[in-house]
Amino acid sequence: MNGVKEVEPSAETKIIELAELKIDSCIAVCAPAGTCGKEPFKCILKDDLSLVFDEMKPANGILIASPRYFIVPSKLQSLIERLYCVNYMTRSENPSLDSPLANKPFGLLTTSYSDAYSAVPLQEHLEKFCLWLQMKHVMVHKWPFRGVHGQVPVSEDSKGP
Repeated sequence: MNGVKEVEPSAETKIIELAELKIDSCIAVCAPAGTCGKEPFKCILKDDLSLVFDEMKPANGILIASPRYFIVPSKLQSLIERLYCVNYMTRSENPSLDSPLANKPFGLLTTSYSDAYSAVPLQEHLEKFCLWLQMKHVMVHKWPFRGVHGQVPVSEDSKGP
């Protein structure tokens, strides 16, 4: 977030660490009775998902940062599942409603102990999630920015950032 402050000193930033929150997996209570999505873009399960989603909605942009642990860390996967379901059920009942995150710029920052290419499946998974929520890539010229490759420790890598 320091880089954001260098470019725009007045920018407000917030880091939300999912590991510290209680975000349960989706339990698919939505399909039979249509309970999920009755209130647009709300999940009926009561945990910290609403806290995270409520922080995402007014943001001017979102950066999702994640290490690669067997593709996706479990809390992040729970958040993804739940927001997929909330978005799907709301829009199936109300096709004209856009996601509260529609057109919001997003960036992805992934790390992997092995090499940069092992994080590509995680990046692709996160990218599909953001696009499903109608968010927009942060672009470099005309391509989505994919990141940089560095050696461990990055601070000692002359070719790294």
